[in-house]
Amino acid sequence: MLLPVSEKLRQKLEETNRDLRKVYPEEVFNRSAMKERLATIGQFSQVSKWSGPEMKAWLRGRSLVGVDGSVNSTPGTHPHTLSVFQALAKGTGGEEYWAADLYTPLLEKEEKPEEGQLAREAQHRGRLLAGLEIGTALEAVRRWSPGVILMDGSLYHFRIDHGKAWEELANEAEKAGVLLVGVSEEIGTQALARTLFPGQGNYSDREVLFGVMQPGEVYISPELEPPGSGLWKAVLAPTRNPQPVGVDGLLSQSAAREELLRLVYSLTPVQGRGIPLWLDIVDQEVRVTDSLVEAMVEQHIDPDLRHRLLVPKRSDRVL
Repeated sequence: MLLPVSEKLRQKLEETNRDLRKVYPEEVFNRSAMKERLATIGQFSQVSKWSGPEMKAWLRGRSLVGVDGSVNSTPGTHPHTLSVFQALAKGTGGEEYWAADLYTPLLEKEEKPEEGQLAREAQHRGRLLAGLEIGTALEAVRRWSPGVILMDGSLYHFRIDHGKAWEELANEAEKAGVLLVGVSEEIGTQALARTLFPGQGNYSDREVLFGVMQPGEVYISPELEPPGSGLWKAVLAPTRNPQPVGVDGLLSQSAAREELLRLVYSLTPVQGRGIPLWLDIVDQEVRVTDSLVEAMVEQHIDPDLRHRLLVPKRSDRVL
């Protein structure tokens, strides 16, 4: 079925494709050639999957906890929005701990949006969500002392967004012998690309790692570990998807790095998107959907306030 696009748009797309091919030539991003380049600054290895009994024995009767969070907002423009946050720590032994928060710029003192205000709001929402997720993980450590806490996203980003709360979580996890591990679906760094291609500032690690690794393969490089972060970092290909995932953990717990990588690999369906099944289950439960936001606002915000402040005019469109 042909899509109804103008000839001008088709020409622009073809032109963009040619420009992208010049920047990302096939010979540079050839799988074997790229793997050889990566091997000069790091090391590839292979991990195997655990059986159920092997994983249970390694956990020594302790549970596995997944931590994830979600945020969604009412439609509208600044400042007429309300954001709903949820975070959940869920253990394989039936344990659950929920946290929630709300945010609206309507309660801020600053009435007129300044330059960069929307970017700061997005950053604020990110920090709020990270804080909730760290808080739920901390409660999991204190209440249940699980064997492992799997967190959705890089631990490094939690450290950046909420340094003080992160240090508290890391310290308590170390004392309780709880292993922390973060799994990032998207690799957002540029450290490898900048080292291998210093003249190409637009290359990213996602691009140089794409399609290079086989299922169960691990890549480790000193370039990946931010100095002074207190974290180890690795790249893992847990599925047949050509895009690997990022995995990181506490440097003080690096003796368990291989076991944690095996755990992530074992818990991830080979046909999946690269995230451990337990984290996907938590994600489904905690997700704040559009319908949930709409229902909660309709139920708890007075009608006059809702229509005056939070209902955009476009919602009245017939088509």
